[in-house]
Amino acid sequence: METDKIKAKLYDYFCKEAGVIAYDSDRDDEYSRELVSILSIGRVNYTEYPDMNAELRDEPSKQMVYYDSYSINDDDCVINRMVISNGAVVKLSVYPTIGHFWTDEEKEHVRGFLLILSTIKSRIRMKEYIDYAIFHEMELGYFNAFYLTRMMGMVMKLERMSEYTIIFFNLVNLSGLNSLLGRKMTDQVMLKFTGTVSDMLESPECLCRMGGDNFCILTRQEKTEKILEILEGIHINVDAGEVSVVKLGAYCGVYHCTGKEKSFNECLDNAQATMLNAKHTRNSQIQYFDQKMIDMMTNTRQIESTFKAAIRNEEFKAFYQPKVNLANFKLVGAEALCRWFRGGKQVMPDQFIPILERSKRICVLDFYILDHVCADLARWMSEGKQPVRISSNFSRKHLSNPNFVKEITEIVDKHNIPHSLIVIEVTETTSEADMIRLHKLVDEFAEQGFEVSVDDFGVGYSSMSMIKDIPFSEIKIDKSFLDNADISKRDMVMMKHIISIASDLDMSTIAEGVETTDHIKLLKKYGCYHGQGYYFDKPLPREEFEKVLLTPDYHEKGLEYI
Repeated sequence: METDKIKAKLYDYFCKEAGVIAYDSDRDDEYSRELVSILSIGRVNYTEYPDMNAELRDEPSKQMVYYDSYSINDDDCVINRMVISNGAVVKLSVYPTIGHFWTDEEKEHVRGFLLILSTIKSRIRMKEYIDYAIFHEMELGYFNAFYLTRMMGMVMKLERMSEYTIIFFNLVNLSGLNSLLGRKMTDQVMLKFTGTVSDMLESPECLCRMGGDNFCILTRQEKTEKILEILEGIHINVDAGEVSVVKLGAYCGVYHCTGKEKSFNECLDNAQATMLNAKHTRNSQIQYFDQKMIDMMTNTRQIESTFKAAIRNEEFKAFYQPKVNLANFKLVGAEALCRWFRGGKQVMPDQFIPILERSKRICVLDFYILDHVCADLARWMSEGKQPVRISSNFSRKHLSNPNFVKEITEIVDKHNIPHSLIVIEVTETTSEADMIRLHKLVDEFAEQGFEVSVDDFGVGYSSMSMIKDIPFSEIKIDKSFLDNADISKRDMVMMKHIISIASDLDMSTIAEGVETTDHIKLLKKYGCYHGQGYYFDKPLPREEFEKVLLTPDYHEKGLEYI
C-alpha cells in the first residue's frame, strides 16, 4: 500500500481513538486490525516497570500482549520507551510477523502506529490513576467515601436498596495498639482485620474507609451476621517481639435499608448515629437502628438546635458537690457540675453531655461553666465568705485548642480570682498524641498557678503511664472502685497501689462515689483522705452550697462514722 494511504489510515486511527475515553479504547477494532495487517505486525508487548532499577533487573510490575499472531520475528523490533512523572518506565515493543523484515520506511510507519498506541495507553493509564485517586484514600489504598457514594447510588438507581445493609464501624482502641505495636505494625493489623471482611464482598458490595479508624460497609443483608461476627473481634497474628497475637474488634452501627429512603445519605447517617451510640454508651458493641435510635436522633437534633439559645438564656447552671477531708470532716473544695433547666424541667446530664461531646459544643459549655464558677467565687469573696478550691471539668476536645490555657486564664483573671482556687479537671486519655499534648498543657497550667486533676482515674488502659509521665496535682479515683456492694480484692489491691504511687509522686488523691462509712474506713486505711459523694452531699445549687460555705464541716457525718 502506498505511503500516503498508510498515513491516512494512521491519521484515521488516531482521530478515532483520540475521542474515546473508555477503558476499552485500545480495543482491536477495524482500524487497528487493518494497520496490523498492512504493517505485518505480529505482536505488541506492553511492559511497565516501577522504576529504572527494576527495568535494569527486568522485573516488570505489569505485562500485557496485544495483536499476538504467535509467529513473530524476534530479530526485528521497534521499541517506544517512556519515563513517566512518578519514575515508572513504560515500554511498548512491536515485532513483525515471522519471515518479515521492515524496511526503513515501514519502520517509520510502525513508529507512528506505536506512538499512537503509546498515547492511547498513556490516556488509559492516566484515567486509571485519576479514578484510583478519586475513589481510594492514598494512605493504605482503601476505597473511600466517594466510592461508597458511587456504589450506593448504583444500587439505589437499580431500586435494590432494600436488599442491602449499611454497617458503620469504629475500631476499638486502635490508639492503644499504636502504643503497643507502633504505627506501621498497627496498619498491617488493621489491613488484615478489614481484609477478612473485604474477602467476603462482591461488587457493588464494598468496605470503605471514612477517615481515621472509621469504616463503612455496604453488603447484602444475608451476609450481615457473618460480617458482624468478625467485627465483634478476631485474633490476628503479629510479629512484634514479645507480642505474637492481638485481638481487634469494632463498635458497629447496623442499618437494614428499606428501599424507602430519600437518599443514600439517610442510610449512612442512620448507621453512623447507631455506631456512635454504641461507642459512647458501650452497652453493646453492636447496635441496630430501631425506634429507640430514632428517638435518640430526634433528641440529638433537638439538643443541638437549642444549645445556642440555652447558652444565651443561661439555662445551664453550675451545681457544686462538696469535697471533704476524711480526717476531720471539713470542707476542702467542690466540683462544679453542669445542670440544664429547660421549660421548668431538668434535663439530665446523660441526656445532653454525650451529645455535646461529639462536637465542639462541649468546649463552649465548659468555658460557660468556668465563667459562672468564677462569678460565684467573686461574689462569695465580696460577701466575706471563705472560698474553697473549685474544680471545673474540661473535655478532651480542648486538647486540640492551642489557646486553651490562655482562654482559661483570661476567664479567671476577668473575675480577679486567684488561680489557686481553680482546679482544671480532665479525663483520662489513651492516645499517645493526646498524652503528649496533655503533658505540655499541665506544665503550662502549672506556670500559671493552676492545679490539674485527672478524673475517672484507674479505668483507662494508660492510667499508670499517665501518672508516670504527667505531673498532675491530684488523682481522682474512679467511683467504680467503690460502686459494688462487695468490693473485690482486685479492686482493693488496685486502689491501694494507685494511692501509694500517687503519694510517692507527690500527688494528692480524692475518691468519688463515697456513700458509706465502710468506704471511708477503706479509703483511710489505704491513705486517701479526701472524698466526694452522696455520703456527704449530692451536687448542690449555688444557694445551698453557700450555706455549706458558712458552716464548712460535716462533723455530724463524722460522728456517724465514729
